[in-house]
Parts: sequence; C-alpha cells; structure tokens
Amino acid sequence: MNSPAHNVEHTVDEEWLASYVAGSLSDAKSLVVACQASMRPDLARHIAELEHVGGALMESSSGAEVSVEFFDKLVGALEDNSERDDVLQLSEADKSEGEVWEPLPLRRYLETAGAEIDWRFAGPGVERAPLAQTEDGERLYLLKARAGFSMPIHSHHGEEWTLILKGSYHVNDERFIVGDLHREDETCTHQPIVDDGEECICLVAIEGKLKFKQTLLKALQPLLGV
Repeated sequence: MNSPAHNVEHTVDEEWLASYVAGSLSDAKSLVVACQASMRPDLARHIAELEHVGGALMESSSGAEVSVEFFDKLVGALEDNSERDDVLQLSEADKSEGEVWEPLPLRRYLETAGAEIDWRFAGPGVERAPLAQTEDGERLYLLKARAGFSMPIHSHHGEEWTLILKGSYHVNDERFIVGDLHREDETCTHQPIVDDGEECICLVAIEGKLKFKQTLLKALQPLLGV
C-alpha cells in the first residue's frame, strides 16, 4: 500500500504553547509537548523564546493575577517570534539511553513515577500501556500497532493528542511521521492506518473514551481500556 506524502508540519499551535509556557496546560498534554520538543530542536528553541517573553510579561504585570489580557499579549508575542527551522531529528540525549523511540521527558516521567511500560493487549495487532489517569478523566498512555494496522473508525468525547514516537500512519491523504503531533476533538471521525514496513508507537493524551461505531467494540471497551 502506498502512503501519502508528508507535506505538512504537525505541531501544537501558539495558543496551546502559551498555556504550556504559563503552566496552565494539563499534566498529560504538558508531557506530550515536552516530548515533542525533545524530538524537535526547532520547537525546543521556540519554547525557550516563549518562556523568555512570558517571563518578561509576567514581570511587567507587577504580580497581578494572570488574566485573559495577559494570555492575549503572550499569544501575540509568540506569533511575533514564531520563525522556526525545518529540523526534525532526535537529540543526542534521546539517543544515548533507553529505547530509541523513548523521548527523554517520557523516560524521566517513568523514573520519577517509579513506573515501567506495561504493554497490554488492546485488540488483534495493537497494544496499550497505561501511564496515568486524572480525576477529570484525562488519560495518558502509549499505543503500539503493527505495520499495516487499521484502527477502527472512531470519534472522541474531547481532545485527543497523539505524538508519533516510532513509525508513521496516515488518515486519508494526511500522513503523520516521527515527531508529528496529531490533534483531534469530538468534531472528527477518522480511521488512522499504520504505514507498511514498521510498527507504530505513539504517546496519547486523551479526554474521555473513544466513540466507536461498531456495537462489538463498544461492548469490549471496558476490557480493552480504550
């Protein structure tokens, strides 16, 4: 099967980056952003610039509470400093330890939590390793699927952020490769298909459960953990 060309850079937008820099992004999504930044030096440099801008704006606010106006100013400043290099590679630190596909922030998270990656059956050809779940239902997990695997058609109950750590997949004519961040929400119904030649491993932060169309999958959801 021929896969679509990779023509678009997939990353988090400036508004979400503003939340990340301000510390108001959820823990699960913050880890996803940190992992992508460790895989993309251009994004890491951009975030460093934004933290500098955010720090200056916080100082100018004289300790006042962070407001909508502050976020508007921050997003505006980020857009003014949004030039990026076309770089997509693993950092040397990421290459030195652990699995090749494991970003450094993920390894540090596992070490801090005293956790190990525990792959569990989630259907023929796919495994899931749960990492965390918050009280409001947001979940963080790793997903591994064999080459050529077609995910069941599904939608969502909220935001789903998927960072590709190994391999690649496509949705219709849009292709996602290592270092890409694929974001969807409840308005989207799709079917990701893993490209041939290599398994695909992703870090997923998701709000709520997936919404499957097939009755059998709906019944099996509690057992599969998706």
